[in-house]
Amino acid sequence: MCLSCQKTEPLLVVHVMRDTSKPFASKLRQSDMQFGLTKPHLRNGKGVIAATFEATSFPQLLAKVDQLAPDLLILDKQGDLPDQGVMGRLGASRPVCGGHPAYVPDWVSGEEREAATMYLDFLTTHCESTPAH
Repeated sequence: MCLSCQKTEPLLVVHVMRDTSKPFASKLRQSDMQFGLTKPHLRNGKGVIAATFEATSFPQLLAKVDQLAPDLLILDKQGDLPDQGVMGRLGASRPVCGGHPAYVPDWVSGEEREAATMYLDFLTTHCESTPAH
């Protein structure tokens, strides 16, 4: 049987918005790799991976948070989100990597919500602590 003939497992991508330039980002990248090594799956068997929005300016990226609609939003600190209207759609935060607020927004539902929550649960227990700013 050839490798290219094997059935490919369906994957669900958790779209994560976070500042990739902050010191705690290296801890998150390490946690991303550890998460992938656990071969996470939804209840229906779909595999889960995390992918990060990339931008040269996190404040510019945050200004588009409602348009980009990430599955998971991780801030350096609570006051980083300038749009208070969006803040009302984020729900309660959970601390990750030393106290950085993380949200699964209310616009995320179904399989995407299950996957985002699974990744957030992983981060709350596996991301090494770094001091929050």
